[in-house]
Amino acid sequence: MSDAAITVVEVAPGVDPMPAFEAIWSRGARALPLARTLPAAARAALEARVAAVRATPAPGVVLATSGSSGVPRLVDLSLEAMEASARAGARAIPFGPGDIWHASLAPSHVGGVMILMRARVLGGAVRFGAQPRAWSDLDGCTHVSLVAAQLARLLEDRSPVPSSLKAAMLGGGPSALSLRDAAVARGIPLFATYGLTETCSQVATGPLAPGDPATLAGPALPGASIRIEPATGEILVDGPMLARGEFVAGDDGAAALVPLARPLSTRDAGFLDAAGRLHVVGRLDAMFISGGKNIHPETIERALCELPCVRAACVVGVPDDKWGMRPIAFVDLRTQTGRFIREILGETLERHLVPDAVYAMPVDEIAATKPSRARLAARLAAGQRFNEV
Repeated sequence: MSDAAITVVEVAPGVDPMPAFEAIWSRGARALPLARTLPAAARAALEARVAAVRATPAPGVVLATSGSSGVPRLVDLSLEAMEASARAGARAIPFGPGDIWHASLAPSHVGGVMILMRARVLGGAVRFGAQPRAWSDLDGCTHVSLVAAQLARLLEDRSPVPSSLKAAMLGGGPSALSLRDAAVARGIPLFATYGLTETCSQVATGPLAPGDPATLAGPALPGASIRIEPATGEILVDGPMLARGEFVAGDDGAAALVPLARPLSTRDAGFLDAAGRLHVVGRLDAMFISGGKNIHPETIERALCELPCVRAACVVGVPDDKWGMRPIAFVDLRTQTGRFIREILGETLERHLVPDAVYAMPVDEIAATKPSRARLAARLAAGQRFNEV
């Protein structure tokens, strides 16, 4: 057993962390990448938890992932699982020598780590730089991973899409049909993907065609198993890309590795279509009940992102004396005005789905690439005031 089973690696945009990872792996230890911008209190809390880990030495990556709860979990990814994910993913999106993947996602999250691992396993290269905000940032790149807000910003650039681009992988949460169709219409080779930290970022991936539903994630990767729990609609997954487990603290304060249950309960709701392709409806633990009706925040987020003035959206449920819970929306606006958003939504959504208020997305959440429902809910609960649009 080792008292230093995990080594913290500070990561920053534009800097390749792989030399540090390789040095740690050569010692048979795990690397925990933490963003340089992580607040001091959060870093101290994570480092204290790392110091309490007791585990048999094994090379890999530990990722602090909050999910929907807002409380970071320490997920343990083995090199074998990441390699399996890279090889299976290459069956859906080929990548190898001569290809260049833009490091568009932070290596403190699984999407960013797997960009590095694909190059390590498959022989391609990685370009390090700032997040792509214009097509010129991707000149010469063959591959890029994007969340919906990043793709929306790129589509605002009317310059030609680089001819070098072979695949743009879209994941990280819900995306609007209009966004997907606009990308395909621009000639972008767009692929939907679905996965979690526990699946090394990917478990389903497939190309998108015009008119494909906004819920479509694609077929299961080779070697992966996806099925739907009949009673709840929960997505259950298994395969060689699953993490070793999660470090959980015991009564004595020490944290031990708890293996994942297999198949993995994702807490996501979805279904398989007639072609066997996975569709993702939303998070089961994000769903709330308002006046006896189930509300998936992702349904409202997709509707918001269909509006021309909205680049990204995040919806949270807040307590309500009459209805139990009600939705509140935060939006990143493309234009200065977002007036009448609630009225417009009322034309496309059932009445109980129309948010009670729509606020401007805080700048720090926009900068985080993928806004956190848990953080925004906590800020509302704490009484923080936001600008209504």
